[in-house]
Amino acid sequence: MMTVSASTVLHIWETGMAQPPVVRALSLLTPFFQDQPLAGLPVGARDALLLMVREWLFGTQMPCVVRCQQCAARLEFTLATTDLRALSPTTTVHQVEHAGETITFRLPTSDDLLAFPLGAATPRLIIERCLLEAPAALSGDALTAVATAMAEADPLLDFRIALTCPECGHAWSAPFDVTAFVWQEIDAWARRLLHDVHTLARAYGWCERDILALSPWRRAFYLRLVNDERSIG
Repeated sequence: MMTVSASTVLHIWETGMAQPPVVRALSLLTPFFQDQPLAGLPVGARDALLLMVREWLFGTQMPCVVRCQQCAARLEFTLATTDLRALSPTTTVHQVEHAGETITFRLPTSDDLLAFPLGAATPRLIIERCLLEAPAALSGDALTAVATAMAEADPLLDFRIALTCPECGHAWSAPFDVTAFVWQEIDAWARRLLHDVHTLARAYGWCERDILALSPWRRAFYLRLVNDERSIG
């Protein structure tokens, strides 16, 4: 398991704040996988690397909370990064048979998503961009067949979790966005850390660099001392 410094994660967080999701995903990975063509990886392979980084930062267990679509009851469950990483695609090029025709396609990548203006990357445009061999004009049914085959070949491309509400029995399929989930955790972690830096800087006059150089355990110890003094005072 790789050890990631607090300053590295803060830099990633600061860089990603103003970035759209696809670029943010690549920014999260670049410091750790500089020798890999990240933007050219299938989305599921990219997300598997994001889950690996998540393991390095926070461990394998991902606590999740959703609200029931029917009664708004709170549902809590845990996903394992190792289970999701096992869904990463192993091959890029695939074929599907439809109406007597063989359609050859490759799996979508970050480059494909970035090829269109923000918000303009419709499923049809992405599918058409990923076609390698196909009839001149694909029907709606043919596009649906390709989309289904893509999702089967790369389960993380549109990963969904089957849920049933224990309160009202409502069942539905909830999407799980790997990039959004990992970023949400990093964002919350970074804000807590900066708050801790602020507290220690005020208490001891230390600079941010020195505080971040402390191990998490030593930072926590000093924070306890500061909080204990405040409670006594």
